[in-house]
Amino acid sequence: MPVSRPPSAPADLSRRRLLQGLMVAGAGAWPRVGWSASASSPDALMQVPLAVGDHVNRDFVLPLLNLLAQAAGWRWDLQFAPMARVLALLERGDCLAFGLGRTPAREGLLAFSDPLFSSRVWPVYRRGRALQVRSLADLQGRTVCLSRAASYGAQVDAAKGRDFRVEYADGDPRNRLRMLLADRCDVALMTHRSADPAALERRLREEGGLPLQVHIGPVPLVSEPVHIAGALGSPWLRVLPALNAGMRRQQPAIQALVDSSL
Repeated sequence: MPVSRPPSAPADLSRRRLLQGLMVAGAGAWPRVGWSASASSPDALMQVPLAVGDHVNRDFVLPLLNLLAQAAGWRWDLQFAPMARVLALLERGDCLAFGLGRTPAREGLLAFSDPLFSSRVWPVYRRGRALQVRSLADLQGRTVCLSRAASYGAQVDAAKGRDFRVEYADGDPRNRLRMLLADRCDVALMTHRSADPAALERRLREEGGLPLQVHIGPVPLVSEPVHIAGALGSPWLRVLPALNAGMRRQQPAIQALVDSSL
């Protein structure tokens, strides 16, 4: 199997600020210099450390990473962690990170792979309200529930606090739904790769239920490419050309996975 998981990083993490004002925790899960699988086996594959947010849909992400590893000819050395910790590990240059969007703040700090797929930002709101959300402009003056660790793209980042008020929750979508039902916000934003709202509805039901009084908007508000990224100056940036080439070779299989119900 191309995917392997390393032991968890130490718990005593220092606090620091990264990218767009996120408070993040620093850790030393991997050595700073490049390293590979044991040379005792002539067929040993290089291991590429990759940090992944622990909120991701692993049923989709792990097969996707397997396709990329098979095409590029290496093994992933995975660490699942809260997104703040993923960003801290990434900033140190100790690894690559999965699932990042490009933002102006990140452009000066990170190098990005070619896009893996697109993530769409969907509005979710209570049924029976005199509310139709078809664009970011429709959030004007509203209160919006967001995940603190998630990236919703540069357009949403620019509108936060300027066009709409924000209530934050952790990464679990169920927390945003509970806040929505408690009238702590008018709209909750959810992300999903599909352009079909039924796919997000199915996913939310699988993760613990979608209340009947909640409605998913008819169109996504934003569509943002998702990348694998590395810090500028990181030794792991050397693998991005092979990753991009492997992505092109696996494009039909990747698209089939993106279009699947996983």
